[in-house]
Amino acid sequence: MISSCSLSKVRTLFQQCVSLSFAVAFHSFYTQIPGLYGDQGVLPARSVLDTSRLLKENFVDLVIESPTLLWVTPLTGLSLVQLMEVFSLVGIMIGLVITAWPAVNIKISLAILWVLYLSLFQVGQTFLGFQWDILLLETGFLAIICSPMWPNNHSTSLAWDQITMYLVRWLLFRMMFASGVVKLTSGCPTWWGLTAMPTHYFSQCLPTPLAWYAALMPNWMHKLSVVSTFVIEIPMSFLFFAPTSSLRKFTFFNQVFLMVVIMLSGNYNFFNFLYIALCLSLSDNSWLTTNPAKKSHPITYCSWCLLHLAAYLGMGWVVGQVCNFKLNPDLSVDSSLAFTSQDFDTFLSYAVPGGIYAGGFGLLLACLFALKEAFSQAGKLGKVRSVLTVVLYCAVAAGMFGLSLPSYSGQLDRATYDRVPRELKNWDRRLDRLQLTSSYGLFRRMTGVGGRPEVIIEGSDQLHGPWKEYEFLYKPGNISRAPTFMLPHQPRLDWQMWFAALGSYQHNPWFISMVFRLLEGRPEVLQLLDPESPFANRNPPKYIRAKLYKYHFTQGGKDWWSREEQGEYMPILTKDHKPLIDFLTNQGILGLTPEKTSVVATKLLDSVRSMTTLAPPHIQIWSYAWVVLPMFKPFLLS
Repeated sequence: MISSCSLSKVRTLFQQCVSLSFAVAFHSFYTQIPGLYGDQGVLPARSVLDTSRLLKENFVDLVIESPTLLWVTPLTGLSLVQLMEVFSLVGIMIGLVITAWPAVNIKISLAILWVLYLSLFQVGQTFLGFQWDILLLETGFLAIICSPMWPNNHSTSLAWDQITMYLVRWLLFRMMFASGVVKLTSGCPTWWGLTAMPTHYFSQCLPTPLAWYAALMPNWMHKLSVVSTFVIEIPMSFLFFAPTSSLRKFTFFNQVFLMVVIMLSGNYNFFNFLYIALCLSLSDNSWLTTNPAKKSHPITYCSWCLLHLAAYLGMGWVVGQVCNFKLNPDLSVDSSLAFTSQDFDTFLSYAVPGGIYAGGFGLLLACLFALKEAFSQAGKLGKVRSVLTVVLYCAVAAGMFGLSLPSYSGQLDRATYDRVPRELKNWDRRLDRLQLTSSYGLFRRMTGVGGRPEVIIEGSDQLHGPWKEYEFLYKPGNISRAPTFMLPHQPRLDWQMWFAALGSYQHNPWFISMVFRLLEGRPEVLQLLDPESPFANRNPPKYIRAKLYKYHFTQGGKDWWSREEQGEYMPILTKDHKPLIDFLTNQGILGLTPEKTSVVATKLLDSVRSMTTLAPPHIQIWSYAWVVLPMFKPFLLS
C-alpha cells in the first residue's frame, strides 16, 4: 500500500504535470476572455463582480464573500477584463517556467497559479464551471502541499512525501470510483444494457475523427468496451491501495490506457493529462529507473508471486460472477450484466465505507512511514525539525481527508454520508468556494440516444430568408466537415452549445446574450466562431433564429454526419426587440458604463493579444505542449 522507495522523482514529475496543466488552462482561457467576459461579450464579468465596492468596503470582507484577487481592479488602472488577461498571461508564464525548471516548482509558485485560477473561476460563471476546472483547483491545492518550500529541492527526498502523495492517491480513488459508480446509480439504460458506447462516440461534446471509426466497431465489441470501463473504474480502483508495486502497476497501466482511448476519441482538454498526473501517485522512484531491483529470497519471491496470482484470479472470478459472457462460433462474445440495481446498492453499502477505511488505513501507514523517516534524520536539531514538520503534515492530511468525506460519500451511499461527522459537513460547506474538495462523476448518463441534439444558428437579412448558418470553430455543424483534434484546448462556447442543445434557450440566458451580440456584429464574439462563417466578415444579419437538429455519424461516403431537423429551438429575434433588450439589461449584461483604463497598458495588452490571433488556439497550445513527452521519458524507457 505504501512504498518504502523514495518519491522525489515522482513528486517532481507530478508537480510538472500540474503546472503544465495550469499553463494550458490559462492559455486556453486567455484566448476566449474578450468574447466571453468583455463588456461586449456573452457574459460580461462585471455583471457578477462589482469591483467598485472595494472603494467603499473592506477588502477582506469582499474576499470572504467571493475569493478572488480581481477585487483589486480599481487600484491597478486596468479594466476587469484586462486584469483577467494579466492573470492569465502571468499564469501561462509561471506555469511554463516551473515546468521547464522544476528547481523553482515550489509552494509559492504553485500557490500563485492556484490563486490566479481560483480568482478567474469566481467570475467564470457557466463557462468556467466544468468538473475539470474544479479538479484542476483541487489537484493544484494538493500540489502546493506536495511541493518543497525552497528551490533546488526537486531531487531531494522529503520525509513527508509519503503523506502528501498519498493525498493525491486518495483524490484519484475518489474520482475514478465515483465515475464508475454513478453510471449505474443514474439508472441510465444504456449503461445497464452495455449499449452506451455507440451513442457516446457521436454524442459526446467534441468527438475526434477517430470516434467516427470507433463507432463502426461491431456491437459485441462496444459491449465489451463498456464492461472494460466498469472493471477499470470500479474494482480496479481499489487496487490503488494494493500492498505491492506489481498490483499498482497493473491498475496504473489500465487507468492510463483508458485515458488514452478517451483522448483519441474525444476532446476533453487538459482533463486526461491531469488524470494521468494523478495516477503518478501510484508509483515511486523505482518505476523511473532501469536499474535492476534487489533480488529477494526465493521463498519471499514465490510468496509474492502466489499473492499476485491469487489477486488476478480473484479479480477474474469476480468479473465472471457479475457479468455473463458467451463465446459464439464466429468468435464474437456476447456480454451482459448479471446483477440488479438492488444488488449494486448492497455492494455500495459495503464498498463506499470500505473505500474510506482503506483510504484512512493507508493514510495512517503513510504517516507512520513518514515519522520513521523523520526519526532517521541526522543530528538532534534536524531530527526534531523533521518530526515536527511531519506532524504538521499529518494534521493537514487528516484535515484534507476528513474534508473530502462528505463530497465522496454524499452521491454514492446515503447511509455512509449520514455517518460522516456533522462538523466535517459544516466545514465542507464553509470552504466550498475554495474548491478544496469536490464530488466527481464522469459520463453519468448517456445523452443523445436516438441522435445527437445540435443547435444551429441561422442569420438572414430578410424575414423570409434566405437563411445562412453560423459555423463554430469546433462543434458539429456542416455535415461534410470532419471532427477536429483540439485537445488540450477547451473551446468553452462550443462546449456550452452542446449543453444548450440538451435544454431550451429559456434556461440558458448566455445563449440569448450571444445571439444579441451576433446581431450587433461584435468582433470579439465572432472571433469565437469559425472565421469562414457567412457573417464573419460583413455586416451582421438583421434576423437570427435557431433550429434544433439530430446528428448521427454516417456509415461512409463523403459526409461525416447526417442530420434531421427537429424543429424550432429559438424564434426569430432582432437587435431592437424590446423584450430582449429588457431581459439582458435586467441580467446586468447591457448598460455597463465604461471603465477608466491606462492607455499604455491597453496598448501593451492589445499588442500581446494581436500576436495570439495569428494561429488557432489549439495550434498555439500545441507549440509547447510537446514538452510533456520528455517528461514521461523515464516511464517509457524503464
